[in-house]
Amino acid sequence: MKLKNLLAATLLSSTLWATQAVAEEPKPTQELTKEEIAEMINNPLSYLWMMGLQNDTFYYDGDIPGADKIKVNRLMLMPVMPFQLTDDIKVVARPWLPIMSIDRPRNRSDFNFGLPDYPYIPTGVADTSWNSGIGDAGLWLAFASNEGAKPPFVWGFGITSMFDTASSEEYGTGYNSAGPMGLAFYIGEKWIAGGVLQHWWDYSGSGTAINHNGLSLTDFQPVIRYRLTPETNIGMAPNIQYNWKTEDWNVPLGLGMDTMINIGPLPVKIGFEAYYYVKHGPDDFHNDWQLRLFFVPVLPSPDWSRKALF
Repeated sequence: MKLKNLLAATLLSSTLWATQAVAEEPKPTQELTKEEIAEMINNPLSYLWMMGLQNDTFYYDGDIPGADKIKVNRLMLMPVMPFQLTDDIKVVARPWLPIMSIDRPRNRSDFNFGLPDYPYIPTGVADTSWNSGIGDAGLWLAFASNEGAKPPFVWGFGITSMFDTASSEEYGTGYNSAGPMGLAFYIGEKWIAGGVLQHWWDYSGSGTAINHNGLSLTDFQPVIRYRLTPETNIGMAPNIQYNWKTEDWNVPLGLGMDTMINIGPLPVKIGFEAYYYVKHGPDDFHNDWQLRLFFVPVLPSPDWSRKALF
C-alpha cells in the first residue's frame, strides 16, 4: 500500500510539474504596454527581439611618444533573438559583428592591434590616419528554463564563440575560438545586479604577427543599475578582461545612464557610459578612457519564436 501511495504521489507530482512547465505563449511585442517593455528590456532572458547598436570609442595612453593620439572606434551590431526551444527551455541567441575604425600611424602597414584591447604601436608615432574594417564576429547561445528566465532572479548558461572574420589581422585575433558562458541577474524594483561571464580558447587559426601563441581570454561584464524610474537607470556594465596568455588585465570603471523612448511606434533604449581603466596592459601603450553609446530598438518578435520548436 505504501508503495502504491508513493507511486501515486510521484505520478501526481510529475504531472503537476509538467503542467507548470508548459510555456504559455507570450503576447506579441506589439501588444505589450510601455511599462511591460521597459521591464522586459532589463531582462537578458526576456523574449524581446532587439537590434542592438553599441559604439565604443577607446582612448589610449602610454610611454611611447604620441600614444595619447591613438583612438579606436568599434561599432557593434548585436541583434538579440530569443526563441522557445521546448515547452520549458528557451534559447537566447546574441550574435555580434564589430566594425572597427583605428586611428593608426600614417603610412605604417606594420601597425597591428591584434586584440582590440591589447594593441601594439611601433615607436615614433606622430602622424595618424583612420583605417576601417570588419573585426571578429561572434555568437553566444544562452539556455534557460522558463522559470529561470522569470524575474527577480534569472539565470542561464551556454556556449560562446568568436570567428576569424576580420578583414585585416589588426582588427581581430587571428583565431577561431569557443568556450562556456553563463549569466545571472537580480532584477528588482529599484536595483538590477548581475553579470555575464564568457571565456574563449582557440581551436583553429594561426594568430597574428603579435598574437601567435594561442588565445585564452576571459570577459566578465558586471551589471549594476539603479532604477530612477521604470524606464530610466543609472549604473555601469563594463567589460573586464583577463588575457591568460599575456597575463594582462583590463579593468574599466565608470558610470552611465539609459532610458527608453519611443520613435513613432518603435520602443528604443538609448544610453551612454564613460569608463576609466584603473588597471590595464603594459605601460608603454594601454587603454586609458572609453566612451560607450548605445541605441537598441525593440523589434516585433516573429510568431514562431514564441512557440516551442520541439
